[in-house]
Amino acid sequence: MTFPTFQLLTNQLAQHFQNKQYAEALELITQEAPNFPNDRVWADYWKMMSAARVGNTSIVYQVADKLLEDDIWLGKVLWRETPSFAPLQGNADFELRVNAHLDAQAKEEKPAKPIMHTYLPENHSASSPLLIALHGNQRLALATLPFWESAIKKGWALALPQSTQAMFKNSFVWDDFKESFESVQINFAELKKTLVFDQNRVVLAGHSMGGLIAVEMALRSLVSVRGFIVNGPATPFADAPEELESLLPAILKSGLRCYFIIGEMDDDIFQDEIKAFAQKLKSAGVPCELEVVPNARHDDAPLYQPAFLRGLEFIDR
Repeated sequence: MTFPTFQLLTNQLAQHFQNKQYAEALELITQEAPNFPNDRVWADYWKMMSAARVGNTSIVYQVADKLLEDDIWLGKVLWRETPSFAPLQGNADFELRVNAHLDAQAKEEKPAKPIMHTYLPENHSASSPLLIALHGNQRLALATLPFWESAIKKGWALALPQSTQAMFKNSFVWDDFKESFESVQINFAELKKTLVFDQNRVVLAGHSMGGLIAVEMALRSLVSVRGFIVNGPATPFADAPEELESLLPAILKSGLRCYFIIGEMDDDIFQDEIKAFAQKLKSAGVPCELEVVPNARHDDAPLYQPAFLRGLEFIDR
C-alpha cells in the first residue's frame, strides 16, 4: 500500500496500535520510512515504539544510537512519557540511550530569554502595524517565515516567537499552556521595549497548535491585540467550554476581531468543532469570519496565502 502523505501513514500506524497489531506496525514503518525523509524523526519514533511493543529492544537501541550519530536528540518527554517505553524505564541499556540524548540536548546552549525573530517593512515607523505569528508544533519559528512574510510587503512589522518547549532537536511545541503563554508574553514585552509600532494595530496569528495558543491568549486578554488570525488551529477551550461564556462580555467590550482559516481536506483538526466555535463567537456579536480553503490539507501553506491576507485586512478594519 502506498501512502501519499506521512499523516496518512501515521493514521494507519495508530490504527495498528489501537488493534494491538504491533508487529504489523513495525513491518509497515520499516517498509515506508524511507519514503518520508523529511519526517525521519517521527518515523524513527514509530519504529522504536513498535519495536518496544514486540520486545525487540535491539531495534530501539539501534535507532536511538543512529539518531545521535546524526546529531539528532529526542527530548525527555518522548523518552519518559511514551507508554511503549514504560517497560524499559530503569533498564541499563535503555537508560544509557536516554542519558546520551539528554546530555546532547543539554550541551546545546539554552538562550537566556525566549527566542524571537523580527522583520521590518520598508519605511517602518511608529504607525506601522505588528503581526506576531506562532509556529505549529514540531517546528522552528524561522522555518515559517516564507508563509508570514507576505505581511511585511503589506507594511506590517513581523515577529516570530520561538516556543521554549523542545520535543527533539530543532522541533518545538506549545503543549504546556502556562509556559507557552508566559514565553509569548515575554516576547511581547520585549517588542514593546525595543520596537516602535502602532499598539492599536497588533494582530496575533498562528498555525495548528500555535493557532490554539493565539486564540486562547487573545480571548483571555493575555496580550493586548486588535484580533487574531489562525490557520488550522486545534479546538480552543476544548476542556473548558464554560470558560468562554464567562469571557464573552470582556471580549465584546474589547472589540476583538477573529479570523479562522481551515483547509477543506485538513484531517488533522476537528473541523466541525472549529466551525461551531467560530459560529458561537459570531452569534455572540464578536466580529468573526471563517474561511475554508478548497483542496488544502493541514500543511499546504501556499494554498492558504490569499486567505491569510484577507484575514489580515479583516482584522485591521
